[in-house]
Amino acid sequence: MKSWFFSLVIISLMFVGTIKVQAENELSGDFVTIKDGRGKIIFRTAHRVIVGDQYLTSDNQLYRVIRNTGKTAVGKLVRKERLEAESGTGLRALLKDLLKLRAEVKSKGPIAIYHTHSDESYVSTDGKSSQKVNGGIIKVGETLTNAFEKKGIPVVHDKTAHDPHDALAYDRSRRTAVQLLKRGPSCILDIHRDAVPREEYSKIIDGEGVTKVQLVIGRENPNFQANNDFAKKVKAIVDNKHPGLIKGIFYGNGKYNQDLGPRTILLEFGTHTNSRESAERGAEIFAAAAGDVLYGTAGAGFVNRGSMKSLFWIIAALIGGVGLYLLLNRSGLENIGKEFTGAVGEGSPEPEKENETKDNRESP
Repeated sequence: MKSWFFSLVIISLMFVGTIKVQAENELSGDFVTIKDGRGKIIFRTAHRVIVGDQYLTSDNQLYRVIRNTGKTAVGKLVRKERLEAESGTGLRALLKDLLKLRAEVKSKGPIAIYHTHSDESYVSTDGKSSQKVNGGIIKVGETLTNAFEKKGIPVVHDKTAHDPHDALAYDRSRRTAVQLLKRGPSCILDIHRDAVPREEYSKIIDGEGVTKVQLVIGRENPNFQANNDFAKKVKAIVDNKHPGLIKGIFYGNGKYNQDLGPRTILLEFGTHTNSRESAERGAEIFAAAAGDVLYGTAGAGFVNRGSMKSLFWIIAALIGGVGLYLLLNRSGLENIGKEFTGAVGEGSPEPEKENETKDNRESP
């Protein structure tokens, strides 16, 4: 009996693991179109899509996939998100920052770049959509690296190949990401391109054709909230400088190695039918707009041993700030309970109807 039960547990774990791997594995030569209830296209993606996946559009409309029929899926509008590039001021901001300190200790490590799908290429420029070992996506990574370095931001660009482009690619690239973590990076960027019709990513900025950029966050990892907050901050800052450059944020049912740290993002620069030159121009504009928040000037990095002393002083400063706030505000003691409640509850989903399921109440 014990042997039978143990075998059942092992098989169940393998099944769950297979689901996660398949979620991270992209569709081969195909894509999914997600529409709203009236048939309007929300977005298209080569990622596998399941019920529960979510998408934040360029204008910050958050949708949840409620039905999937294979090549098409239906998304339901959850709410309009309000993104903030800065954390704000006052007691509420101080308390909110204090609650997030576990992932927001400043770091000046380099930006780390790698490529899980190192074969990805751009047909019109590279001649094919996939090139083993050294795909066109590596050159997009080089352009991104150069653009960051022009801003004085140090970068570690790892060009390790993780071929073939299959369900185990993220397992192979995980070894690369772990090695990059040893460099104490301010953030880790996994650079990709999508595989959908070119118009999905095409954009004109200052008279030149560029590709949009899509952020991808894995829903199945313990760092989800920290990574989601980070991705939203990146989008907010880029939106302020170049509205529409960020195509959106896709929340997929996988990890994408983002369980390794609180500031890890997958970025997609264009699609296989865009030119690589337009993807590189998009990368340059993105780096110029997002460099500060990615590096840590407008954000924060991974927690490491050397950061513990900084953590102490940040906590001390926040406590001092709260005390000063109370001294300067007559109603501070009366309102602190309300402010604390607001800091904890800010950004949480609005109450749903009683017949909504638990899954529908949870969203990025």
